[in-house]
Amino acid sequence: SEAVSKLPFNISAYGSEQLAQGNITSIVGLTQQVPNFTIQNGGARSQASAIPIIRGINASQQQSLSAHYFQSPVGFYLDNAPITGAFPLFDVQRIEVLRGPQGTLYGAGALSGAVRVVPTKPKFDGVSGMVTASASGLAHSSNTNYDVGGTINIPLSDTFAIRASARQGYEAGFIDQKDIFVRQNGDYRYGAPVLANPADVAGSKGILFNKNDVNDTRVNSFRAEALWKPTDATEVSLSYNYAQVKGSGGPVDNPSFNGGAFPIDPRIAIGDLKEYERSLPMLEPFNRRNDLAALDVSHDLGFATLSTTVALGQTKGFSLSDQTVALIGVPYGAYYTGVPANPRTVVPVAQSDRERSVTEEIRLVSKDEGPITYIAGVFMQQMRKNIDINIYAPGAGAQSAAANGGSTLPMALGGTYVLTNADGQSYEQHTTQQFKDYSAYGELSWKVTDRLKLTGGARFFHQTFRQAFTSDSTFFFFSLNEQQKSDVSSQIFKASASYQLADNLQAYGTWSQGFRRGGANSFPLSGPVLEPMELLLYKPDKTDNFELGVKGTLNGVFISADVFYVDWKDPQIDLLTPFNLTNAVVNAKGATSKGFEVEARGPIGDSGLSFNLGFAYAKARLSENFSLPAGSGAGTVVPNAILGSKGDRLPGAPDWSGSFTLNYKTNLGANGQLLISGGVDYRGSTLNALETPDGSAIPREAPASTTLRGNVSYTYQDWTIELFGTNLTDERSVISYARRTASAVAKLGTWSDSSLVSRPREVGLRVTRAF
Repeated sequence: SEAVSKLPFNISAYGSEQLAQGNITSIVGLTQQVPNFTIQNGGARSQASAIPIIRGINASQQQSLSAHYFQSPVGFYLDNAPITGAFPLFDVQRIEVLRGPQGTLYGAGALSGAVRVVPTKPKFDGVSGMVTASASGLAHSSNTNYDVGGTINIPLSDTFAIRASARQGYEAGFIDQKDIFVRQNGDYRYGAPVLANPADVAGSKGILFNKNDVNDTRVNSFRAEALWKPTDATEVSLSYNYAQVKGSGGPVDNPSFNGGAFPIDPRIAIGDLKEYERSLPMLEPFNRRNDLAALDVSHDLGFATLSTTVALGQTKGFSLSDQTVALIGVPYGAYYTGVPANPRTVVPVAQSDRERSVTEEIRLVSKDEGPITYIAGVFMQQMRKNIDINIYAPGAGAQSAAANGGSTLPMALGGTYVLTNADGQSYEQHTTQQFKDYSAYGELSWKVTDRLKLTGGARFFHQTFRQAFTSDSTFFFFSLNEQQKSDVSSQIFKASASYQLADNLQAYGTWSQGFRRGGANSFPLSGPVLEPMELLLYKPDKTDNFELGVKGTLNGVFISADVFYVDWKDPQIDLLTPFNLTNAVVNAKGATSKGFEVEARGPIGDSGLSFNLGFAYAKARLSENFSLPAGSGAGTVVPNAILGSKGDRLPGAPDWSGSFTLNYKTNLGANGQLLISGGVDYRGSTLNALETPDGSAIPREAPASTTLRGNVSYTYQDWTIELFGTNLTDERSVISYARRTASAVAKLGTWSDSSLVSRPREVGLRVTRAF
């Protein structure tokens, strides 16, 4: 434990009270108040696909629903264990955010920074706990949010205690979905659309219906930890964490569609769409479960503390998404619709992923005494990841056969027969990744004088990556079974210096490096949906961070300010290729991010007022031109189909971001306390993707947004009642626009448009009882 103001590097800490005041229950919510830290909020279904961005270090397309094939650029930890998956923020002591590469201590997952969630630890001083419940109304929704939870701490002896917490929540939906096909048996994966005229298989219309508030989510989480201190020098902790989310759809609307002919069946006229409305032919259920078990053992050797962490983590999820818009718009769209086109075309894509990770770390940390201090450790991680994608065209086989006089030949009577398996499946692919990392690291600090401190660090690592890929298609008459591998041994370094300007004020300078593993893609190298060999492998990427800062406490106010420059070599880009929409990771040549960050917090005199301020700028741009070929969707290669130019803005993160909170606290009577808090959060505009030169997908800019929040709480003895509100002005902020291919726009018009939008105004009441 150490005050942030005394640490000679860039770190921000957010305590439980600050989280409660902002009604923050997830890392995504936290990013609204942390400058230069962004995760686009695509709802709970995007847990596996959302890309965390610190200081603008991201070149990948936004709004993907598939689990990523590359490694996250930000390392996430729950206490001392790397997180596989995501867990709600409940019964949390604090959250630490480290901006800038942290590769020497945190390894391959910290290309641009690291985030550590520190849960509340078991205590030996008596039984304690709390129960809490809240209910809130959500604008543009007819349902009510609710959240209930509780924590209990039980000491079983002077040296052994357990702590457990559980939470259940419901997030109401606010998107009204129009023009949904009624499906056989209500099955949105396998069920064919129900015919309005069962006697006309070839030409019958489908039956459509609407459903309001489709994007709701249920969240359940549980955490238990046992802490044992057999001696004053030894501590053993065993914990288990569980979280599950279930829901449907996401916060996506399409108010740009002005009504007219239904693009799937022009004989049907559909209405125009308003804000928080979307036309889509199917519902999109999803679920995800996260588990993490960790064992921590530490022993005080006198001169240093020796500790080890062993963690077992798993995340697995399933989602069903509608890709009718995307696949009708590709050059080979006729394979899904047939010729003549199926008036009941619907293309469900089932995506499932599972990631399992075993990590072990041993650390030796010296006492903070004397002129020389050090950290030394070894780290091992074994990870296995499976990503499966299955595409369906339910009902297309029967319809296309009927439309072509009953013929099931691939081409019949000038039309196209849509060949699928019996369950409607038309394409499947299965990817298995195996990743191993063996590292040794250390940092050494020297107090040259009472004011000057120098630190150097290094990490040496060996990594192996293996990928197996199989795919099969009824459309394109090919099967694939490919394997790729890569082995890397390398090292990265860190150097910093800090100088004590005054008792409570220091200046520091840091050079730090971060890295991320490379890997391989898998796709056909021949046939109608080939991709070129140049895209088969992607290289590791690396960041060099140069930073100058000052931090400390002046008149009781904490202040931290820094300027930084990040040089990013071989940036990895996770994308869909322009014409075939193939998942691939590619490398650009270089990018940079430069900017500054300012944070301040503390009391305003003796008035009972206090404030929190964060303000940041990050100009993240490509620093070199690059170009890569891609498949055309017709069996040929388009040169320069994926490219970027020097100076192009990197997608996903704003240049400017900021947050300000004003708090007022006062005592009411002998046992009462009133707290009033209000805040404003600002995020600048963002792009959804890098440019492509051929017009296959034009990048789009989401505008800047400003949201207001507030919290009023009254505590009397052990009871607290809170009135809270978020997005108080009910601003509809566009977080990101969907990728629109030129062919989709030509075929479908603005019906193919969609926007990822922020959650509307929420106002609610929370009651908490501590004991």
